[in-house]
Amino acid sequence: MPEKKATHNVSYSKIKYTPRAKHVSGAKSNEVTVSAGTALKQKEAKKSRSLLEYKRFYFFSALVVPLLLLSRSTTYFGLVTDSLKARFAFLTYLPLTFQIAALASLAIAGYFLNKVAKPYIRFAWNCFILPLLTKKPDGLDSAEHQKRLEQFYAGQADIYDITRRRLLRGRNTMLKLCAAQLRQIYPVQFAANYLSGKVSESNNESFLASPPLSPSLIANTEKRYAWIDIGGGTGENIERMNHVFPIQNFDRVYLVDITPSLCEVARKRFERLGWTNVKVLCMDAEKLELPKEDGDLEIALITMSYSLSMIESFFGIIDRIQTVLSPNGIFGVADFYVSHKRSNDTHRNMSWFMRWFWSIWFDVDNIYLHPCRRDYLEHKFSTVKSLSCRNHFVRPFVKIPYYIWVGAQKESLNAPFSLDTDEATKVEGPSNDEDETRSQNSEGEDVDVDDEPEDDVLVDDKPFHEVVFVNKSNHVPPDHVHGQGYRWRQPFDSKLIPRFNTYIYAFAWEDPKIDLDFMDMKPTDKMLTITSGGCNILEYATKVGPARIHAVDLNPCQNNMLELKLAAIASLEYKDFWQLFGEGYIPNFSQLIDTHLSPQLSPHAYQFWKQNAGFKNLHKTGCSGLAIRVFELVIRLRGLRKTVDRLCSTTSLEEQVKIWREELRPHFLSKWLIRILNNDRFLWGALGVPPAQMQMLLEEGSAHEYAVNTFDPIMENTLLLSENYFYYLCLMFKYTPTNCPAYLTESGFKTLQSNPERLDAIKIHTDTIINVLEREVADGELNHIILMDHLDWFSHEDADAEIAMTARKVTKGGKAYWRSAGKYPWYNEIFEKHGFRVYPLQIREEGKMYIDRVNMYASFWAGEKLN
Repeated sequence: MPEKKATHNVSYSKIKYTPRAKHVSGAKSNEVTVSAGTALKQKEAKKSRSLLEYKRFYFFSALVVPLLLLSRSTTYFGLVTDSLKARFAFLTYLPLTFQIAALASLAIAGYFLNKVAKPYIRFAWNCFILPLLTKKPDGLDSAEHQKRLEQFYAGQADIYDITRRRLLRGRNTMLKLCAAQLRQIYPVQFAANYLSGKVSESNNESFLASPPLSPSLIANTEKRYAWIDIGGGTGENIERMNHVFPIQNFDRVYLVDITPSLCEVARKRFERLGWTNVKVLCMDAEKLELPKEDGDLEIALITMSYSLSMIESFFGIIDRIQTVLSPNGIFGVADFYVSHKRSNDTHRNMSWFMRWFWSIWFDVDNIYLHPCRRDYLEHKFSTVKSLSCRNHFVRPFVKIPYYIWVGAQKESLNAPFSLDTDEATKVEGPSNDEDETRSQNSEGEDVDVDDEPEDDVLVDDKPFHEVVFVNKSNHVPPDHVHGQGYRWRQPFDSKLIPRFNTYIYAFAWEDPKIDLDFMDMKPTDKMLTITSGGCNILEYATKVGPARIHAVDLNPCQNNMLELKLAAIASLEYKDFWQLFGEGYIPNFSQLIDTHLSPQLSPHAYQFWKQNAGFKNLHKTGCSGLAIRVFELVIRLRGLRKTVDRLCSTTSLEEQVKIWREELRPHFLSKWLIRILNNDRFLWGALGVPPAQMQMLLEEGSAHEYAVNTFDPIMENTLLLSENYFYYLCLMFKYTPTNCPAYLTESGFKTLQSNPERLDAIKIHTDTIINVLEREVADGELNHIILMDHLDWFSHEDADAEIAMTARKVTKGGKAYWRSAGKYPWYNEIFEKHGFRVYPLQIREEGKMYIDRVNMYASFWAGEKLN
C-alpha cells in the first residue's frame, strides 16, 4: 500500500515566486512551491554525511591527481610533443588547397558540435554526470519529489523534446491506438489530416490511406469531453496527438506535471499554437483536481508517457485515475519496463542480466522499472492493446525495453456492435486469452506479446453451445464497448503461438467457384471450413452470406490473415483495400494498423501484423510467398520476365499455349528443377505439402508427371489474363480488377461492407477441427463442412476420430467435402463406415485432366449424411 504523504504547512508569504510559477496553474493550491532561481531550495537541518556522499571531492580528485603526476615530468611532455610533430610533419608538404579544405572541415565539425551536438552534450551531462555530483532530496512527499525532478530537468527543459525523441519511443504508437479507440465511441467534429504521415512535428509529408472515420456512438452530444495527460512535461505529446485526433475535439485538455521548468515550456508551446482549450496544471497528479470553473467534464482519455516509472508511490495515482476516467474512456501508457523472473508471456521475459542492468541503470535517474507497476495497471483496468518493445537506441547493441499499453475501465456503458442481444455475450468455447505483441514496426521496434493465464471460464450449467462468456482476465471481453477486437476471433490457447511463426498460405489455393457449384449453399445454412488464406470464406460470404461460417485453423497466423481482411473490409475505403490485397502493397501499412485497423483486430492479430508490417508485397509473404519468390528467381536467372509478361497479357488462348509450350515449359517443367524442388523441406515449407500427402501423390505417378498433368491443362483451358487469377497472381504478383476473387471486386467489397451481418456470421477458431466441432457446434447443426485436403496428412486413427465427429455434427442430408492428392483416397471407406454416402465430384484422369482453375488435386469428393 502507498505510504501516507507528509503534510507540509507552507507559508506562501515567505516564498519568492519566479515569474513562471505565477503562470503555472495549481502550483500554489496543491502545496507545490517554487523558490527563486533554477534550484528548489529549502532550509534543512544539517545532517552528518558519510564518506560515500563526498562525490564532488572524489570527482575532482580523479581529475587533478593524474595531472599533478604528469606535470612532474616535463621531459615526458617534450617527448610526446616531438613525437606528434614527427608523426604529422607530412601535412606541411600537402598542397595548400588540401590544407585549407582540412581546416574548413574542422571548422564545419566544430560548428556541428556547437549547434547540433550541443543539446546532446547537455543531455549527457544532466542525465549521467550531474546526478553523480549533486545530492538528491530523498523524501517521499510531493515537495521532495518535485525537488528531485526540478533538479534533474531544470538544466535541460529547453532541449527536452529534441533529446528525447530517440530515447522515448512508442509514444506515437500509443497515441494512435488511443485515437483509434476514441473514434469508435466519442463524437468526432474535426477530422485529422491523414496525409501528414508520421505523428510528429516534422513537415515531411508521406502518403497515408484516408478511410472514412468509424461511426461514433453519439448518445448525448451535450456532454463535454476532456483529456488529461499526466506527466505531460513539455506538451509535445499533445501536439503530436493533434495529427491523428485534433485537439479541437476535446472541450478541455489538461497537462498535469509536477515539474515547473517543463510546465513553463508547455505553457509557451500552447500559447504559440493558440490552443485556448489546453491548460497546464503544475501539481501532484495523485491529488488531481480539475479547475471548478471548467464545469462537468467526461474524461474520455488519460495518458501517461514515461511518467509512471518516475513516480515513487504509484498505487495512489493509478487508483485516482480509475476514479476519474469515464466508463467508456481510454487509458494509454508508454514507459520503460523490466519483466518478472518468470512470466506466462515468453516475449515479455528478459534475462537476469537485462533485468538487473536496466533496473540499476535507470535507478540512477530515479526511474523505477519494477514489473509491479505494469502488473497493477493490468489489475485495475482491462487491457485493450499491449505491446512489449525494444528500442534500438544504439544498433545493434543497446536495446532499451519499453511497453505500450492501452486499457479501459472493466465495466463500460454500452456495446458498439452485436449480432443480437444474446449473441454478443456468448463465446463458443474455452481457452486462454493471452494478448500482447511481439512486432517490428516501421521504426524498427521489436514488439513482444504478453500472455495471461486462464483468462476465460465457461459456465457448465448450460448447453455447451450456449455458454456465457465469463471474463476473469485483464483483457476486455467481447461485449465491452472497446471489445471490437473480439468481433470475429474466438479466445484460444496462446501456447499455440510459439509453434507457428508465419502462415503457409497468403491466399487460398482451392477454387471456390467449384465449391459453390456443387454445394447449393443457402443464406440459412451453417458451415465449417478450414481458414487457409481466408479467400474462400469471403467468397462464400460475398456470393451467398450463410448464417454461420466457422473458420478453423490450428495455425494462429492463418487466422491472422483472415482477421486482417475482415478488419480492412470493415474499416477502409475500396481504393485502399484494393491497394493492400489487390496490388499487395500500401504505403505506411504499419501506421494504418494503428490508426484504422487496430480497433477491429484482436490483440493476437494486431501483434502479428505489427511484427510483419514491413513487407513490400503481401502476396510474397508466408510459405506460399517463398514458392513465388523461388519461381521469380528462376524467371530472372533465365531471363524470362518479358516472356512471362507476354503470357499473362495475351488475350488469345492459342497464343498463350504457344508461349507456354515453346518458351516457358522447357524451363518450368525441366526435370532438373523438379528434382531440386522435390524435397520435403521445400514441399512443406513453401507448398504446404507434408510427406504423407506427397507419398499419396507419388503413388499416382512421378513428381514430373504430376507437374505436367497440373500445368499443361491449365494453360490449355483457361486464359490467365481474364479467367485464372490463381496463376496470374503467382506470375505477376498481383490481381487485376477484372480477374480476382469476388470479395476483391468493388461490388463484392460493397456487398460485405454494407451488410455487416455477413461479416459477423464468421467466427474464427484457432484449434483443431475435432475440438471445435466438439465444443462449439451442436449435434446436427451444420449443413456443410469443407475439409479441403488435410485428411491426406492424417493417420488412420486421427482420420477416424475426425470423421466420426463430423458425422455427429452434420445434419441429415448435410454434406462433407474433401480434396485429395490421390484419385481414390484411402479414408473414403471411413466416411462410409460413419453413415455417409460417398461419391466423386471430380477426378483428374485420362481424358479429363483439367478439373478446376487450380488443378493441383487429383480428386474432389463429397459425402452425404444419410441418417
